[in-house]
Amino acid sequence: MKKLIIGIITVLLVFTGLGYAVGDYFVNYALSPVSDSGDRNIDEEDKIESEENDQEIITKNQNQERKKGNEFKKTTLSTQILSKDGLKLQANYKTQEKQTHKWVILIHGYKVNNNNMMPYGEKYYEKGYNVLLPNNRAHGDSEGEYIGMGWLDKEDISCWVDWIVKKDPKAEIILHGVSMGGATTMMTAGDNLNNVVGYIEDCGYTSVWDIFASELDKRFSLPTFPILNISNALANAKAGYNFKDASSLEQVKKCKKPILFIHGGKDDFVPTDMVYQVYTVANCKKDLYIVDEAGHAEAKDYDPDAYWDRVFSFINKNIDN
Repeated sequence: MKKLIIGIITVLLVFTGLGYAVGDYFVNYALSPVSDSGDRNIDEEDKIESEENDQEIITKNQNQERKKGNEFKKTTLSTQILSKDGLKLQANYKTQEKQTHKWVILIHGYKVNNNNMMPYGEKYYEKGYNVLLPNNRAHGDSEGEYIGMGWLDKEDISCWVDWIVKKDPKAEIILHGVSMGGATTMMTAGDNLNNVVGYIEDCGYTSVWDIFASELDKRFSLPTFPILNISNALANAKAGYNFKDASSLEQVKKCKKPILFIHGGKDDFVPTDMVYQVYTVANCKKDLYIVDEAGHAEAKDYDPDAYWDRVFSFINKNIDN
Protein backbone atom coordinates (compact mmCIF):
# COMPACT_ATOMS: atom_id res chain seq x y z
CA MET A 1 0.00 0.00 0.00
CA LYS A 2 2.83 2.43 0.88
CA LYS A 3 4.47 1.84 -2.52
CA LEU A 4 1.14 2.43 -4.25
CA ILE A 5 0.61 5.72 -2.41
CA ILE A 6 4.16 6.84 -3.24
CA GLY A 7 3.60 5.91 -6.87
CA ILE A 8 0.35 7.84 -7.09
CA ILE A 9 1.88 10.93 -5.48
CA THR A 10 4.90 10.72 -7.77
CA VAL A 11 2.77 10.44 -10.90
CA LEU A 12 0.62 13.37 -9.80
CA LEU A 13 3.68 15.50 -9.17
CA VAL A 14 5.25 14.55 -12.50
CA PHE A 15 2.17 15.74 -14.32
CA THR A 16 2.02 19.02 -12.48
CA GLY A 17 4.10 21.95 -13.67
CA LEU A 18 6.11 22.20 -10.46
CA GLY A 19 6.86 18.50 -10.22
CA TYR A 20 7.94 18.31 -13.83
CA ALA A 21 10.11 21.42 -13.55
CA VAL A 22 11.91 20.10 -10.45
CA GLY A 23 12.49 16.67 -11.97
CA ASP A 24 13.62 18.13 -15.27
CA TYR A 25 16.12 20.39 -13.51
CA PHE A 26 17.74 17.50 -11.64
CA VAL A 27 17.82 15.21 -14.68
CA ASN A 28 19.61 17.88 -16.68
CA TYR A 29 21.84 18.74 -13.74
CA ALA A 30 22.93 15.14 -13.21
CA LEU A 31 22.91 13.69 -16.73
CA SER A 32 23.66 16.54 -19.13
CA PRO A 33 27.33 16.70 -20.16
CA VAL A 34 27.16 20.52 -20.23
CA SER A 35 25.68 21.10 -16.75
CA ASP A 36 27.83 22.32 -13.86
CA SER A 37 27.33 19.18 -11.77
CA GLY A 38 31.05 18.45 -12.03
CA ASP A 39 31.66 21.42 -9.71
CA ARG A 40 30.90 19.65 -6.46
CA ASN A 41 30.16 21.59 -3.30
CA ILE A 42 28.86 19.74 -0.25
CA ASP A 43 27.97 20.59 3.32
CA GLU A 44 30.96 20.93 5.65
CA GLU A 45 29.65 18.19 7.93
CA ASP A 46 29.74 15.74 5.01
CA LYS A 47 33.37 16.42 4.08
CA ILE A 48 36.05 13.91 5.03
CA GLU A 49 39.40 15.63 4.95
CA SER A 50 42.65 13.75 4.42
CA GLU A 51 45.50 14.46 6.80
CA GLU A 52 47.63 17.34 5.53
CA ASN A 53 50.72 15.16 5.00
CA ASP A 54 48.64 12.52 3.21
CA GLN A 55 47.12 15.12 0.89
CA GLU A 56 50.56 16.48 0.04
CA ILE A 57 51.66 12.96 -0.94
CA ILE A 58 48.53 12.46 -3.04
CA THR A 59 48.90 15.80 -4.84
CA LYS A 60 52.59 15.18 -5.59
CA ASN A 61 51.86 11.73 -7.00
CA GLN A 62 48.89 13.02 -9.00
CA ASN A 63 51.14 15.55 -10.73
CA GLN A 64 53.73 12.88 -11.53
CA GLU A 65 51.09 10.46 -12.77
CA ARG A 66 49.50 13.15 -14.95
CA LYS A 67 52.84 13.76 -16.67
CA LYS A 68 53.24 10.04 -17.34
CA GLY A 69 49.72 9.93 -18.74
CA ASN A 70 50.26 12.90 -21.02
CA GLU A 71 53.38 11.31 -22.49
CA PHE A 72 51.63 7.96 -22.91
CA LYS A 73 48.68 9.50 -24.75
CA LYS A 74 51.05 10.89 -27.41
CA THR A 75 51.94 7.31 -28.34
CA THR A 76 48.32 6.11 -28.74
CA LEU A 77 46.09 5.86 -31.80
CA SER A 78 42.45 6.92 -32.09
CA THR A 79 39.51 4.80 -33.24
CA GLN A 80 35.71 4.98 -33.43
CA ILE A 81 32.77 2.59 -33.24
CA LEU A 82 28.98 2.92 -33.26
CA SER A 83 27.03 2.17 -30.11
CA LYS A 84 23.97 -0.04 -30.25
CA ASP A 85 21.82 3.11 -30.34
CA GLY A 86 23.84 4.74 -33.11
CA LEU A 87 26.25 7.05 -31.27
CA LYS A 88 29.81 7.57 -32.44
CA LEU A 89 32.09 6.47 -29.62
CA GLN A 90 35.80 7.34 -29.60
CA ALA A 91 38.73 5.65 -27.88
CA ASN A 92 42.51 5.72 -27.79
CA TYR A 93 44.49 2.50 -27.93
CA LYS A 94 48.00 1.11 -28.05
CA THR A 95 49.01 -2.46 -28.89
CA GLN A 96 52.24 -4.25 -28.07
CA GLU A 97 54.88 -4.62 -30.77
CA LYS A 98 55.11 -8.34 -29.93
CA GLN A 99 51.76 -10.07 -30.28
CA THR A 100 49.91 -10.79 -27.04
CA HIS A 101 46.34 -11.72 -26.25
CA LYS A 102 46.38 -9.75 -23.00
CA TRP A 103 44.11 -6.69 -23.17
CA VAL A 104 42.76 -4.14 -20.73
CA ILE A 105 39.87 -1.69 -21.17
CA LEU A 106 40.30 1.33 -18.90
CA ILE A 107 37.07 3.15 -18.02
CA HIS A 108 37.03 6.73 -16.74
CA GLY A 109 34.66 8.50 -14.36
CA TYR A 110 31.93 11.13 -14.32
CA LYS A 111 32.43 14.44 -16.17
CA VAL A 112 36.07 13.70 -17.05
CA ASN A 113 37.52 11.84 -20.06
CA ASN A 114 40.01 9.14 -20.93
CA ASN A 115 42.94 11.45 -20.11
CA ASN A 116 42.30 10.45 -16.48
CA MET A 117 43.02 6.83 -17.36
CA MET A 118 46.22 7.43 -19.35
CA PRO A 119 48.50 6.83 -16.32
CA TYR A 120 46.73 3.49 -15.84
CA GLY A 121 47.28 2.78 -19.53
CA GLU A 122 50.99 3.53 -19.21
CA LYS A 123 51.33 1.00 -16.38
CA TYR A 124 49.36 -1.76 -18.08
CA TYR A 125 51.31 -1.25 -21.31
CA GLU A 126 54.56 -1.50 -19.35
CA LYS A 127 53.28 -4.83 -17.99
CA GLY A 128 52.74 -6.20 -21.50
CA TYR A 129 49.06 -5.46 -22.14
CA ASN A 130 47.36 -4.05 -25.20
CA VAL A 131 45.46 -1.02 -23.92
CA LEU A 132 42.09 0.47 -24.92
CA LEU A 133 40.87 3.71 -23.34
CA PRO A 134 37.31 4.63 -24.39
CA ASN A 135 35.66 7.98 -23.91
CA ASN A 136 32.28 7.17 -22.40
CA ARG A 137 29.16 8.40 -24.18
CA ALA A 138 28.62 12.15 -23.62
CA HIS A 139 32.28 12.50 -22.61
CA GLY A 140 35.40 13.51 -24.49
CA ASP A 141 35.08 12.94 -28.24
CA SER A 142 32.19 10.48 -27.91
CA GLU A 143 28.67 11.50 -28.83
CA GLY A 144 25.71 11.44 -26.44
CA GLU A 145 23.07 13.73 -25.03
CA TYR A 146 22.87 12.04 -21.63
CA ILE A 147 25.46 10.49 -19.32
CA GLY A 148 24.98 6.74 -18.93
CA MET A 149 26.16 6.46 -15.28
CA GLY A 150 27.51 2.98 -16.05
CA TRP A 151 24.20 1.45 -17.13
CA LEU A 152 24.21 2.64 -20.73
CA ASP A 153 27.99 2.47 -20.70
CA LYS A 154 28.00 -1.26 -20.01
CA GLU A 155 26.35 -1.75 -23.39
CA ASP A 156 29.00 0.47 -24.98
CA ILE A 157 31.75 -1.54 -23.29
CA SER A 158 30.30 -4.68 -24.85
CA CYS A 159 30.74 -2.98 -28.24
CA TRP A 160 34.37 -2.22 -27.40
CA VAL A 161 34.87 -5.84 -26.38
CA ASP A 162 33.54 -6.83 -29.81
CA TRP A 163 36.00 -4.37 -31.41
CA ILE A 164 38.89 -6.08 -29.62
CA VAL A 165 37.70 -9.60 -30.41
CA LYS A 166 37.46 -8.78 -34.13
CA LYS A 167 41.12 -7.78 -33.99
CA ASP A 168 42.12 -10.64 -31.69
CA PRO A 169 39.67 -13.58 -31.36
CA LYS A 170 41.84 -15.05 -28.59
CA ALA A 171 41.80 -11.85 -26.54
CA GLU A 172 41.72 -12.12 -22.75
CA ILE A 173 40.33 -8.81 -21.53
CA ILE A 174 40.44 -7.17 -18.11
CA LEU A 175 38.13 -4.25 -17.31
CA HIS A 176 39.53 -1.64 -14.93
CA GLY A 177 37.34 1.34 -14.06
CA VAL A 178 37.47 4.24 -11.61
CA SER A 179 34.48 6.02 -10.01
CA MET A 180 31.64 5.92 -12.58
CA GLY A 181 34.05 3.69 -14.49
CA GLY A 182 34.17 1.42 -11.44
CA ALA A 183 30.37 1.22 -11.49
CA THR A 184 30.50 0.53 -15.23
CA THR A 185 32.95 -2.29 -14.56
CA MET A 186 30.67 -3.88 -11.97
CA MET A 187 27.56 -3.43 -14.08
CA THR A 188 29.31 -5.02 -17.06
CA ALA A 189 30.57 -7.84 -14.83
CA GLY A 190 27.04 -9.12 -14.37
CA ASP A 191 26.72 -9.71 -18.11
CA ASN A 192 29.68 -12.15 -18.12
CA LEU A 193 30.85 -11.15 -21.60
CA ASN A 194 32.89 -13.62 -23.63
CA ASN A 195 36.65 -12.90 -23.66
CA VAL A 196 36.44 -10.79 -20.48
CA VAL A 197 38.43 -12.61 -17.81
CA GLY A 198 38.39 -10.31 -14.78
CA TYR A 199 37.61 -6.94 -13.25
CA ILE A 200 39.35 -4.22 -11.24
CA GLU A 201 36.75 -1.94 -9.68
CA ASP A 202 37.93 1.28 -8.02
CA CYS A 203 35.46 3.40 -5.97
CA GLY A 204 32.29 2.57 -7.88
CA TYR A 205 28.81 3.05 -6.37
CA THR A 206 26.17 0.47 -5.46
CA SER A 207 23.53 1.92 -7.81
CA VAL A 208 22.67 5.13 -9.62
CA TRP A 209 19.72 5.58 -7.27
CA ASP A 210 21.98 5.29 -4.21
CA ILE A 211 24.63 7.73 -5.41
CA PHE A 212 22.06 10.30 -6.53
CA ALA A 213 20.21 10.00 -3.21
CA SER A 214 23.50 10.55 -1.38
CA GLU A 215 24.42 13.57 -3.48
CA LEU A 216 20.91 15.05 -3.27
CA ASP A 217 21.38 15.15 0.48
CA LYS A 218 25.03 16.30 0.49
CA ARG A 219 24.77 18.94 -2.23
CA PHE A 220 21.23 20.26 -1.75
CA SER A 221 20.11 18.99 1.70
CA LEU A 222 17.01 17.61 0.01
CA PRO A 223 15.14 14.34 0.69
CA THR A 224 15.07 11.46 -1.74
CA PHE A 225 11.26 11.46 -1.91
CA PRO A 226 9.67 12.86 -3.98
CA ILE A 227 12.46 14.56 -5.92
CA LEU A 228 14.45 11.50 -6.93
CA ASN A 229 11.25 9.58 -7.74
CA ILE A 230 10.16 12.30 -10.15
CA SER A 231 13.64 12.66 -11.63
CA ASN A 232 13.85 8.91 -12.10
CA ALA A 233 10.58 8.84 -14.05
CA LEU A 234 11.78 11.64 -16.33
CA ALA A 235 15.24 10.10 -16.76
CA ASN A 236 13.59 6.85 -17.79
CA ALA A 237 11.69 8.71 -20.49
CA LYS A 238 14.55 10.98 -21.61
CA ALA A 239 17.75 9.02 -21.09
CA GLY A 240 16.28 5.55 -21.35
CA TYR A 241 17.15 3.98 -18.00
CA ASN A 242 15.87 3.59 -14.47
CA PHE A 243 18.13 4.63 -11.59
CA LYS A 244 17.17 1.60 -9.49
CA ASP A 245 17.70 -0.87 -12.33
CA ALA A 246 21.17 0.61 -12.83
CA SER A 247 22.58 -1.40 -9.96
CA SER A 248 26.16 -2.52 -9.48
CA LEU A 249 24.95 -4.47 -6.46
CA GLU A 250 22.56 -6.64 -8.46
CA GLN A 251 24.97 -7.09 -11.36
CA VAL A 252 27.87 -8.17 -9.16
CA LYS A 253 25.72 -10.97 -7.74
CA LYS A 254 25.70 -12.54 -11.23
CA CYS A 255 29.42 -12.18 -11.96
CA LYS A 256 31.39 -15.40 -12.49
CA LYS A 257 34.87 -13.92 -12.99
CA PRO A 258 37.30 -12.50 -10.39
CA ILE A 259 36.82 -8.96 -9.09
CA LEU A 260 39.19 -6.78 -7.08
CA PHE A 261 37.29 -4.09 -5.16
CA ILE A 262 39.27 -0.91 -4.31
CA HIS A 263 38.17 2.12 -2.32
CA GLY A 264 39.54 5.08 -0.41
CA GLY A 265 38.85 5.14 3.30
CA LYS A 266 38.19 8.88 3.21
CA ASP A 267 35.84 8.93 0.21
CA ASP A 268 33.10 11.52 0.80
CA PHE A 269 31.69 11.20 -2.74
CA VAL A 270 31.06 7.47 -3.08
CA PRO A 271 30.74 6.45 0.59
CA THR A 272 33.22 3.77 1.58
CA ASP A 273 30.34 1.72 2.97
CA MET A 274 29.27 1.02 -0.61
CA VAL A 275 32.34 -1.08 -1.39
CA TYR A 276 31.59 -3.39 1.53
CA GLN A 277 28.08 -3.92 0.18
CA VAL A 278 29.20 -4.94 -3.32
CA TYR A 279 32.08 -7.03 -1.98
CA THR A 280 29.76 -8.93 0.35
CA VAL A 281 27.28 -9.96 -2.35
CA ALA A 282 29.91 -11.01 -4.92
CA ASN A 283 29.90 -14.80 -5.34
CA CYS A 284 33.03 -14.96 -7.51
CA LYS A 285 36.73 -14.93 -6.65
CA LYS A 286 37.27 -11.57 -5.00
CA ASP A 287 39.49 -9.38 -2.90
CA LEU A 288 39.11 -6.04 -1.13
CA TYR A 289 41.72 -3.27 -0.96
CA ILE A 290 40.98 -0.22 1.18
CA VAL A 291 43.46 2.66 1.16
CA ASP A 292 42.59 4.31 4.46
CA GLU A 293 44.36 7.60 3.71
CA ALA A 294 42.79 8.19 0.27
CA GLY A 295 39.74 10.16 -0.78
CA HIS A 296 37.63 9.57 -3.86
CA ALA A 297 39.59 8.12 -6.79
CA GLU A 298 42.85 8.68 -4.89
CA ALA A 299 43.78 5.10 -3.99
CA LYS A 300 46.40 4.88 -6.74
CA ASP A 301 47.81 8.30 -5.99
CA TYR A 302 48.43 7.76 -2.29
CA ASP A 303 50.96 5.01 -3.04
CA PRO A 304 51.19 4.03 -6.74
CA ASP A 305 53.65 1.19 -6.08
CA ALA A 306 51.44 -0.39 -3.43
CA TYR A 307 48.35 0.06 -5.64
CA TRP A 308 49.91 -1.65 -8.64
CA ASP A 309 51.47 -4.39 -6.52
CA ARG A 310 47.99 -5.19 -5.23
CA VAL A 311 46.38 -5.03 -8.69
CA PHE A 312 48.90 -7.26 -10.45
CA SER A 313 49.16 -9.64 -7.51
CA PHE A 314 45.41 -10.14 -7.78
CA ILE A 315 45.62 -10.62 -11.55
CA ASN A 316 48.50 -13.06 -11.30
CA LYS A 317 46.79 -15.10 -8.61
CA ASN A 318 43.21 -15.11 -9.87
CA ILE A 319 43.13 -14.24 -13.57
CA ASP A 320 46.40 -15.24 -15.29
CA ASN A 321 46.13 -18.99 -14.74
